[in-house]
Amino acid sequence: MTPETSTRSAVFPFRISVSPMRLEAIRDRVRAFRWDAWSEPADADDWRYGPPVGFMRRLCKYWVDQYDWRVHEQAMNARPHFATTLDHVDIHFIHERGSGPNPTPLLIAHGWPYSFHSYDGLIDQLAHPEQDNGSVEDAFSVVVPSYPGYDFSGRPTQPMGPRAIGFLFDKLMGRLGYDRYVVHGGDWGAHITSLLGFHLPQRVMGIHATALALRERDAEQLTGKVPSDATDEERAFVTSEYAIWQREGAYSQLHATKPAKLGYAMMDSPVGLAAWIVEAFHAWSDRRKRSFEELFTFDQLLTEVMLYIVTDAFPTSTWIYGGKRQEEMTLPQGKRVTVPTALAAFPDPVFPMPPRAVAERSHNVVQYTEMPFGGHYPFYEAPDLLIADLRQFRRRLGTSV
Repeated sequence: MTPETSTRSAVFPFRISVSPMRLEAIRDRVRAFRWDAWSEPADADDWRYGPPVGFMRRLCKYWVDQYDWRVHEQAMNARPHFATTLDHVDIHFIHERGSGPNPTPLLIAHGWPYSFHSYDGLIDQLAHPEQDNGSVEDAFSVVVPSYPGYDFSGRPTQPMGPRAIGFLFDKLMGRLGYDRYVVHGGDWGAHITSLLGFHLPQRVMGIHATALALRERDAEQLTGKVPSDATDEERAFVTSEYAIWQREGAYSQLHATKPAKLGYAMMDSPVGLAAWIVEAFHAWSDRRKRSFEELFTFDQLLTEVMLYIVTDAFPTSTWIYGGKRQEEMTLPQGKRVTVPTALAAFPDPVFPMPPRAVAERSHNVVQYTEMPFGGHYPFYEAPDLLIADLRQFRRRLGTSV
């Protein structure tokens, strides 16, 4: 995706179009997968070692026989897609202008293994609340970019960490005419929200996140480290968080250290790529009251997978993990994120939200909502709760927006 233009500051309409030959080649590769190399486990629903073969066979049968990319492509193209070039990187994004005279600019930063499209079900309610009997005063103008190396954005020449990507997205908001804005994110997007809030408080009026990644000095996320003056509550949380990460963090270590090694395999096998991504959706979702297949449809899962396949994006989607290692991921000694911060504490089984008292050590927390259900993917698992929390935060910010 390279816009043809004489000026690199232009913004162009963008349309998604995948060739029929490409789609048929993907289907052929899925159809040809060697299932006879696998033996069915005694418990067909046992996910301890990854996606069970019974589930994957059903998913792939649906992929070959029923899944229709064109239906989802058409739905995506119903949104206003655009492309622009920032710092020599082509950036794809959705820009849905909100209703009313003064919609609040909202930048949404996605994560891995999902995409810009993951938020499709939220955009209308966020941008046009009056269509759902809401108040036009709650309207947002929604901007959802694809990260460099993801989906329909261009490929950077070297790994970019969340801070570099955040600064790029701030330039995007400026190019769109937004001097100040709210930013929301989960997963990598939570890194970006905090980094933008810390480095650009004059631009970011508030951050809303479903995870808290940027911590105080000597307390980097997922390392088991705590500052010398940590409270018992903070020590207990970090101990629990670290234990979870020791069990679940192998994928991240591989992404950060040997992304090319993994990339070759994923580029060669659509089924392998699907298994890698689907396992993360399963492990990180809140399945206490609903089964995996009640939380996510096959169409949702396969569209997320296909966005990595049809764009050849998987190898560079993991570069952000290595890029993070090149950036400072704790706050300077004695510093906090001072912009108003709202935390939606969904019961994420792998990336739990710190208790409010712990979060307040590093952020100016003005809203903390303990959600009754929903895991790492609230846009699918609990969209109404996420929308309501964003609207509440917008009202709390009041006239400052």
